[in-house]
Amino acid sequence: MGGAVAVSLQKGGVGKTTVAINLADALAVRGNDVLLVDLDQQGNATEGVGLKEEYERSSPHVGDVLTDDDPVDAAEVVVEREGFDVFPAHVDLDEIADRVRNSTFGMLWVRRRIVEPLLEERYDYVVVDSPPSLGPLSDAALIGAGNVIVPLLMSEPSVSGFERMWDQQILPIRNEVELELLAIVPNDLTGNNEERRIIEDLENSPFAEHLPEFCRSSEFDDPDSPGPGIRHRIAFSRAWRDGQTLREYDPDNDMLDRLDKLAEIVEEDA
Repeated sequence: MGGAVAVSLQKGGVGKTTVAINLADALAVRGNDVLLVDLDQQGNATEGVGLKEEYERSSPHVGDVLTDDDPVDAAEVVVEREGFDVFPAHVDLDEIADRVRNSTFGMLWVRRRIVEPLLEERYDYVVVDSPPSLGPLSDAALIGAGNVIVPLLMSEPSVSGFERMWDQQILPIRNEVELELLAIVPNDLTGNNEERRIIEDLENSPFAEHLPEFCRSSEFDDPDSPGPGIRHRIAFSRAWRDGQTLREYDPDNDMLDRLDKLAEIVEEDA
């Protein structure tokens, strides 16, 4: 039936945008019509799919949709590209975030003006790249999507960032609206004992059920596996630099199968 998912963690540098871009690509390859929505003030997802010039575009842009003053149709902001379409970020997103914060129903704008109408009219799935900090836009992204995937580095600061996000953001939102945690995804792994320890801690935590099979510690001991989670591959950063998805840049990359499995989780649960 389709749905929406936000890729979010209230800590930068965890590969959130990389996961969002390549999840959108994986869903599209599986035969879905997909929209990638960039709500990160830095516009990294917009640039990472080759649309850097859209970040400073004149109207219409995201600010014309998220406003009290005669909002424009979200479809007017969408940029078509091969594979999946993009709702780009904009240089004025900090100002737009203040507008969302100060408006009575601002937290619902992403859901009511972007996600719901575009899902109904044009797309099977909407993937939202959320800002890497607590604030009105990240709240609006989670409320708008109703589902979240959390990429994590296997480090204590990253795990602590997730714990803060769970207590300070996800739980309060869940008291008001539905918000499902679809997956916790260990990301950018290189294969060391600290990574094993943290994955095993996750397996013994209340969040164990949200750890996909390809992210579990048993992958360390499988001779046919590169290891658990999404592994560090230089092709991810080179693809972003060239404005391409991983599949477009390196169609034989061994992480594409992992991204396909993540897309399957979204199809099953979003």
